[in-house]
Amino acid sequence: MDSSSRWKILLIAGIVLSLVAFILGWIGFSVPDWHTFKRFSGSITEYYGLWAYCQEQTPLYDTVCQRWSTAESQVFNGTRPNFISTSQGLITTGMILLSLGLLAAIAAALLPLLAFLAAVLALMAFIFLVIGLPIFGRQSNDYSNVRGDYYYNKRYGFWLMVPTIVLEFLAALLFLAAALLYKKSGYGNLGSGVSSKAINMRNPIMGGQQMLGPAYGFRPPVPFVPRTEPSLLSQYLTQRVTQPYDQPPALLRIASSLPQPSIVRATGVPIAHNPAPAYYRIGEPVGPPFKPIINLTGETIVGPLLRTA
Repeated sequence: MDSSSRWKILLIAGIVLSLVAFILGWIGFSVPDWHTFKRFSGSITEYYGLWAYCQEQTPLYDTVCQRWSTAESQVFNGTRPNFISTSQGLITTGMILLSLGLLAAIAAALLPLLAFLAAVLALMAFIFLVIGLPIFGRQSNDYSNVRGDYYYNKRYGFWLMVPTIVLEFLAALLFLAAALLYKKSGYGNLGSGVSSKAINMRNPIMGGQQMLGPAYGFRPPVPFVPRTEPSLLSQYLTQRVTQPYDQPPALLRIASSLPQPSIVRATGVPIAHNPAPAYYRIGEPVGPPFKPIINLTGETIVGPLLRTA
């Protein structure tokens, strides 16, 4: 499996453990079967939990239960044991935090950074439960011992809270590991498959929202451009380029045997000759200027254009 998807396995495993702890914890939380005792040999069996006190009627094997608000006045002379109230507050807070942590973990399937919140809630639930359960277990035994009960022991409701505490602690570790692994090398959410990795790398999406630019710390791959050397022909043409003349452009004057008209006398303004540009060299032969081209017979073929500075 891809390293960027391992956080999904950790998150799913944490959700499963937290869900099992949720089921076992609320079952044990609600039942009165926590501590059972007999006052003397042959007496009826009595037991109680966080919220109720029960008696098993021997002849009919029937059970009568009352809430602590009623049972404390009938059995305990109107005084509920202090450890009952303390355990109620601690374990109730722990179960509420456990439930909120499970909801945060489920939401982390869509928003993976919520796994940090799920880890914190699960760890707090573990702390409250691991404090409240021993208080009930130790104090209930001491209470029966001081009262001189013939027999006392713990029932299944109490023992269901033990795997609840262990599973919730493991779930907190898995949530934290999943959050750290996602922050380091994860992407997408729990519904993102491996096939969408290439799309996410080209168009990064964080938290379900498309970003305007690349993600922080993400460097898109630079395309490889092969280095090409100029061809021999282009190098030769570059070397053969004629350098520009340093001297000012020359004036072209066409020789003619006919008299040229003059308008200086009519207008009184001398004629302004427009110089030809430096690149204008019509009919100028290659070679030293002012020398005619001589063929093999030694006779002049064409007369060159006269160029004056």
